[in-house]
Amino acid sequence: MKSPLKNIESRLSKIDNVLLSYSNGDFTKQLTLSSELDPIDIIMSGINMLGEELRDVSISKNFFNAAFNSVTDSLIVINAQGEILDYNNSFMSILEYQYIDLKGKLITEIVKIDNLSQQLKKIDKDLNVHTYQSEIITENRTIVVECSLSSVDPDKKLYLIKLQDLTDKINEEARRIATIIKTQEEERNRVASDLHDSVGQQISALKFFINAIQSQKDEKVKGELFKKTQKIINGVADEIRNICFQLMPRSIERFGLIKTVEQLADLIQFSTQITFNLNLQTKEIRLDSNLAMSVYRIVQEFINNSVKHSRCNQIDIEIKIEKQSLFIKMSDDGIGFDMENLIKGNGLDNMNLRVNYLKGDIKLVSQKKKGVLLEINIPLQ
Repeated sequence: MKSPLKNIESRLSKIDNVLLSYSNGDFTKQLTLSSELDPIDIIMSGINMLGEELRDVSISKNFFNAAFNSVTDSLIVINAQGEILDYNNSFMSILEYQYIDLKGKLITEIVKIDNLSQQLKKIDKDLNVHTYQSEIITENRTIVVECSLSSVDPDKKLYLIKLQDLTDKINEEARRIATIIKTQEEERNRVASDLHDSVGQQISALKFFINAIQSQKDEKVKGELFKKTQKIINGVADEIRNICFQLMPRSIERFGLIKTVEQLADLIQFSTQITFNLNLQTKEIRLDSNLAMSVYRIVQEFINNSVKHSRCNQIDIEIKIEKQSLFIKMSDDGIGFDMENLIKGNGLDNMNLRVNYLKGDIKLVSQKKKGVLLEINIPLQ
């Protein structure tokens, strides 16, 4: 039968292995809890939850396959044989031609349309507009377009094709996704660093104390070592809890935005001694969970920037509903910066990205030695 100390050492080794896997980006590992539900099981449970959250926020490789819908502006009229009868100037622009006579050419020589004749027969039958993503093949490049097919004269068998170049939209989406990926990679690196520098070191200390207890003959000294071991275990549990809260605060779902912001302020104030002045709407603001999480991330980003860069002593946060808009005002009394020479970093980019996604307005004001003021309005309809 294994001694209790040997069992603890074995469980700590398993925790160490899982943390190493998380640090390397493998979040599939999970720890099996014992039936005792002791403090080490609490640590294991927190690590398992951390792994689940890290898996959930990973971006799918198929993200770029999302469909795009937008108004089209290039027009081509074709007959039942697919011959081009007429087209507008926008069609020439999308092809990057100065002038070329396309009348009489088959549309399928320019636009990729599968089974055109069958599609036209289906349109004759249901008279619906058929829209899908397609491509235009030119000598220089392939252009991704949104293609819509519809009937304009059922008697004469004439059909209208609408096209819109999606290149700018795809590029903008790619830039947005790249920003999200970069942000998530930085967050994952931060979590990995916290795991390695804090939790990992405390686990190593636990192993040291376990070995010391095993080799110690003096019962009094052994008792002191047990107390230190218990203290380290509690510290690891607190650290895991803090990392999980920073990654995905479950209190958003349980208690809402206001309570979660208050918890974040308490946590930062305790660890940094920065004073928080909160003016939060006392009546709970009920928001869609995705909106609440986005707003929380904006507040968290501002606080993190202030803590890291501003050297401030105080942070003020105001959140309220005003004229069908969510109003957020945040400021610090730090060193500030020169707006004319502002170099946008990932923190400001992330806040701008989230506010733009929520169709809101953001205003940033700062002067050297006069802190930073950020005001945000997000429409609720």
